[in-house]
Amino acid sequence: MADSCLRTMEIEVPADVVQKKVQRIALDYQRHARLPGFRQGKAPLSLIQRRYEEDIRGQALQDLVPEYVEAEVREKKWTPVGTPSVTDVHFATDAPLRFKASVEVMPEIILGDYASLKVHHERTTVSDEEIADTLKRMQAEGATYVNLEETRPVQDGDFASLAVVGSDPSAAADPDKPAVTLDDVLCEIGSEDTVKEFNDNLRGANAGDMRTFDVVYPEDFRDTRLAGKTLAYQVKVLGIKKKQVPELDDDFAKEMGPFESLDALRTRIREDMGRHKQNEADEDARRRLRKGLNELHDFPVPETLVEKQTDRRMDRLRRQLASQGMEQQFGSVDWPKVRTAQREEAEQEIKTSLILEQIADKENLEVTQAEVDAEIEKLATSTGTQAAQVRARLSSPEAIDRIKDQLRIGKALDFALQAASK
Repeated sequence: MADSCLRTMEIEVPADVVQKKVQRIALDYQRHARLPGFRQGKAPLSLIQRRYEEDIRGQALQDLVPEYVEAEVREKKWTPVGTPSVTDVHFATDAPLRFKASVEVMPEIILGDYASLKVHHERTTVSDEEIADTLKRMQAEGATYVNLEETRPVQDGDFASLAVVGSDPSAAADPDKPAVTLDDVLCEIGSEDTVKEFNDNLRGANAGDMRTFDVVYPEDFRDTRLAGKTLAYQVKVLGIKKKQVPELDDDFAKEMGPFESLDALRTRIREDMGRHKQNEADEDARRRLRKGLNELHDFPVPETLVEKQTDRRMDRLRRQLASQGMEQQFGSVDWPKVRTAQREEAEQEIKTSLILEQIADKENLEVTQAEVDAEIEKLATSTGTQAAQVRARLSSPEAIDRIKDQLRIGKALDFALQAASK
């Protein structure tokens, strides 16, 4: 890895410049000062300088330090990132002002041969089998459960309506307290997803029968609340039902939405699935291209930008968890560990953006107003608001510039992907 982006400057401001600045500030204080025994503006300058020494010194530093730091940065042709830090200040009214200033700067990026990168960019298709599987899932989701018209025992393929009470005799606190209580639950008899003991003990039962049996759950059972436990069950068969799946026909299609026929539904499924699969393939290709671009280039990434991006990622993660109702789990999260992982991702994101900005410059890629307008419309649609409201929130030039920057980086990525996919 190349050197850090941090640059340190030792700056000296000539004594005569310091004296003139101090004199000018002192005269300004003199014009506005109100001191006992003197009319406004008539107090002796020497008195003003003694009375307001610290204020004058602070104002002089506030004026001179940024001016000379900016001049030094311009001379070296650096692009600063963030605010400079100033140390080792030596100030006297009759001597040069000396100080050190440290600032992060944008790294020098020498573009590698990004056109030589090769990325497999899959062009996806949707098979008839995939459409058929999707229709089967839709059928299953639309299934209903109806009572058997005949009177017979439970057999494989039936759905038994059960009242279930399960207790854990080994529970020290209250062995009689049920660990599982279900007033009415459907259980598919003979299914691989049904616990074996339920299949074995309920097969052949009639409506109204009560069965008792134990279930020893393995340590790796999918429901962690039951894993490793032994429960004694009392199960009453309330009834026997059959799963009724709707027919795949035009009526089924109409139930699924604004479709006149089953063929129209199949067409929509193909379009939606094709779009989803292609989007996934496109994003996978972009991910591999970003990785290739980062491996092709070696330069330091400014810590200031990485920290800001990490903050944004952490805020986004917290909002995502909060939207899922997980605020109560925040206290148990190892946030420093999470931040470390997010920081690694943030650094790669910033590095990729810097590379793509250079590609956009080299290829003269620009963003039109029409593209900005289209992006605003997209934002409005995704948030369920009017475009005018989005525009109002993005009224500042800085906000519009951020959108343009994002679109420009996206253009550069698509440009590089098109070249890499040939």
